[in-house]
Amino acid sequence: MKTLAVINQKGGVGKTTTVINLSAQLASEGKRVLVIDLDPQANLTVVMTGGQFEFETSITDVFESAKKHPILSAIIPAQSQGVPIPNLCICPTDIRLSRVIEQSLTKIHRERILMKQLESCSSDFDIVILDCPPNLSLTSINAMMAADLFLIPVDGGSFSLNGLADLLDALEEVKETDDVNYAVFRNEYAKANKLINNFLDEQLKGLGDKVLKSTIRRSEAIGQASVSSQTLLSYQPKSSTNDDYRSLAEEVCKLINV
Repeated sequence: MKTLAVINQKGGVGKTTTVINLSAQLASEGKRVLVIDLDPQANLTVVMTGGQFEFETSITDVFESAKKHPILSAIIPAQSQGVPIPNLCICPTDIRLSRVIEQSLTKIHRERILMKQLESCSSDFDIVILDCPPNLSLTSINAMMAADLFLIPVDGGSFSLNGLADLLDALEEVKETDDVNYAVFRNEYAKANKLINNFLDEQLKGLGDKVLKSTIRRSEAIGQASVSSQTLLSYQPKSSTNDDYRSLAEEVCKLINV
């Protein structure tokens, strides 16, 4: 089992939509996928559970007391409009996560809670994808400790690279290595926006082969699918953007050898 963290300190770059649609693509190809919502906003949870907000057990309970609530008890099938998605499961979150994380700051090995829990389901899934919040909270630190690869989306905004250097420094510090396994990709790409595209291409040159070839085209259907609590693959199967996610899935699988 390999663990992938979708992370960026800047909000609104498409982390959650990446997790939703990348996981759906991987699952459609036969990979056993688990997504974990580590963002208290719970957008991933709402989309992939058909709009639910309350759960018998969630990742919040795992952080509160992993002994009482092991992660296996919080995993449920992901669904699209009430229909389970084959090969895809979710560990949801709820509104209590921020408060519970604050209370966890005094726990021993608090930064390894998630990593330890994932060991218990290593034979059940091929890939785990973590949807991280747009900050360096304890949940993000847990994701950093657990992840084999960090996937960093960059959107079409001129400030989309702000904080990237700080994020990479944090990853190196947490992983205790200057050779962090990360990859950057262009999200919400608009071919007509030549000024921004040229600017970002120039800025990304310095990252060399850390920049993936895959780009995710901007599409109104992505937002429409999320509002409908569906993946793009379910909402609009013939969308050309599904080809983009397919390409991204191929590159990711090569990077983590699954």
